[in-house]
Amino acid sequence: MIINSLTLQNLRNHTFTEIKLGDKLNVIYGLNGSGKTTILEAISITSISKSFLPVSDATIINFNEQYFSILAKGTNDLLLPYFCGVKYNAGKRKIINNSYGDSLTPKDIIGEIPVIILSPDFKNITFGAPQDRRQFIDTILSQSSKAYMEDLFELKKCLKQRNNMLGKYQKEGVLDKMQFEIWTEMLIKTAAEIMYRRQLFIREFIPFFEQAYNEVSSGIEKVSLKYLPYHFPELNEKDIQNKEYFMEINRKIYDDLKFAELKRGLTLFGPQKDEIAININNSAAKETASQGQHKSLLISLKFAEFEFLKKIRNETPIILFDDIFSELDSSRSNHTLELILNKNAQSIITITENSYIKQIVPQKLNTKYFKVNSGIVEVVE
Repeated sequence: MIINSLTLQNLRNHTFTEIKLGDKLNVIYGLNGSGKTTILEAISITSISKSFLPVSDATIINFNEQYFSILAKGTNDLLLPYFCGVKYNAGKRKIINNSYGDSLTPKDIIGEIPVIILSPDFKNITFGAPQDRRQFIDTILSQSSKAYMEDLFELKKCLKQRNNMLGKYQKEGVLDKMQFEIWTEMLIKTAAEIMYRRQLFIREFIPFFEQAYNEVSSGIEKVSLKYLPYHFPELNEKDIQNKEYFMEINRKIYDDLKFAELKRGLTLFGPQKDEIAININNSAAKETASQGQHKSLLISLKFAEFEFLKKIRNETPIILFDDIFSELDSSRSNHTLELILNKNAQSIITITENSYIKQIVPQKLNTKYFKVNSGIVEVVE
């Protein structure tokens, strides 16, 4: 996939910006706060339906305006045209594309433009809370499987209904047992679907991760991933091939925790509590990895994500790297950029100063440079 042009209106400090991107490496540079990251946010919104930063739509409208709009036009690997438009106004979104038409929901566009996004804020994937690692794999799986994305929406709905009912019981002592059991059964079924797919994903993803880490770190250390569903016994080869097993164990966990749920007024089981362990040399990375190892792990996970999505979707993802070179030493920066270029994909990176990148980018490479200043973008020859 390639994004040929991007149009932004009233997005942060971009009142009107139109960019024609190159099909290989695109370097966007400018001072902090100039608006360079906003360009990547725009691509993120038209691909995964939201900014990769923890912000709401209302907070990224230009402060003088009432709405923002984004239009991305691109070409897929089969050379077929694609466009996606997102407009936010008065608390409502309007999403259109040429695959499904207009009046779309976020789940209709997720995965249509496969993207790999990395920013310094993503470092929590390797040493943060379990939620950060769940979000990492959920984003990959949502881009690769509409069914998985539907299950995530169903999980959210089940949790909302059960938690509302449990909260009411805790406060008022009132519980519609029949309705509660219906929502519990829906949760158990949806949880089993999500857990089954997560464990399959980890098994499929591990070879990509190991290969990527070998490339990033020159094979110095051994890395691994392990899926740890909440309150489950150790998974064995026979169990993970049977979706019914996940339903059976979730029912047992519910039976064990149902009185505690009533007491606390909260759902206490399900895939929203899973952990994905990242190990380096057979030890938990979040506890033992050095700062340099954390950086190598994160970059490796993102390159593994690229190869996984490319294989599953049969479409080349777009690489978005936001200001990551400020986090890396010169040796790691050189190696990371070399690996990016070897992907032969459209890559869009932001930096504060372009002189360093120009020193390490091959002169014959088709590279476009953009300077951003207060939301104004200038093409630099």
